[in-house]
Amino acid sequence: MGSGASREDPQLVALNVVIIGAGYGGCAVASKCASLKIPFKIIDKNEYFHHCVGALRASVIPEFGKKVAIPLKQAYQDNFVQGAVKQLDTEGKKVILENGDEFEFTHCVIAVGSLGPLPARSKQTTIDGLLGEYLDISDKISKAKHIVVVGGGPVGVEMAGEIREKYKDVEITLISSSEKLVSPQFDDKFQSNMKSMMTNKNVKVEIGKALNLSELETNVIKEQQVKLSTDAEISCDLVISCIGLPPNKDSITSLVSEDKLDQNSRIKVNNLLQVEGYEHIFAIGDCCNTEENKMAAYADAHGLHVVGVIANTAKGKQVKPYKTSFVGMLVPVGANGGVGNINGMNLPGPIVTVLKSRDLFTSKFWKGVGLKVPE
Repeated sequence: MGSGASREDPQLVALNVVIIGAGYGGCAVASKCASLKIPFKIIDKNEYFHHCVGALRASVIPEFGKKVAIPLKQAYQDNFVQGAVKQLDTEGKKVILENGDEFEFTHCVIAVGSLGPLPARSKQTTIDGLLGEYLDISDKISKAKHIVVVGGGPVGVEMAGEIREKYKDVEITLISSSEKLVSPQFDDKFQSNMKSMMTNKNVKVEIGKALNLSELETNVIKEQQVKLSTDAEISCDLVISCIGLPPNKDSITSLVSEDKLDQNSRIKVNNLLQVEGYEHIFAIGDCCNTEENKMAAYADAHGLHVVGVIANTAKGKQVKPYKTSFVGMLVPVGANGGVGNINGMNLPGPIVTVLKSRDLFTSKFWKGVGLKVPE
């Protein structure tokens, strides 16, 4: 977490920040608070920070799993509290856990993230449970003859790439409801690069909506048929769902009232990332309604910005509004390839490999919490 300032600042020591959620945004807040010697507690029901950028690789190569489960107690010691938050008392400025424990705050940061199907997300609360999940799904992938990946966004594309990286002969079909893979915001050159990558990786792309996904069993070896909106049917023996990473609505609605949410159930924030109507409560990452793609990089930036607002306000200094530092995305397709676009510039595959595909930002996020990546 860094050595931080050499002396404590009395204006910062007087603060008490409570962070709900230990994902990318929450851990960015915690680590920055630690470096500035701002007292804080970070609360999460899991004992680990799920580095889910690496989750898809871990589902194919389970040995990678230990690199995506960052132990929170080891990172933050007694500043980490494992538990589920029952209530956010905005007037009393305290957070109440399901077990009855209460934590008072001067500022609260909501960072409860998003949900999604395995293997991109997990409901496991322990590291052992998460690693067991990776062992199970990687075993299924190793036995499959024809895998259908449902979802043409970045998660689906990355999933197909990770499988192909290890298994050269398995048949892979990627189902996309849109002609444009990853995101419609990227230009024709990006789309051409991505589709060429899929062709070169021998991943068949089918355009259409999977109509019967809710009726199918995912992540199990079983002969099934995926029915598309185009009337096509695809037979396979393993279905992996990679669609939709909605905000964690159950957690969100237990913390703030419905009038604080937008039409997508994300928390409405102002340009300082404060929840509308509150100066001392913030929402960051996937659960807030900034007009950005929901990505780890932005959640991390939100966390750093919020601590800056809190610290500068305490010191009586001017605060600056949050601004997106870049627009774009790096999309790994296995460890040795990928497609990227940053601020309108399309990046060559070898550049994407060096920037993200090879390491998946693993070193960055372990270092960010003051720990070394396990060998």
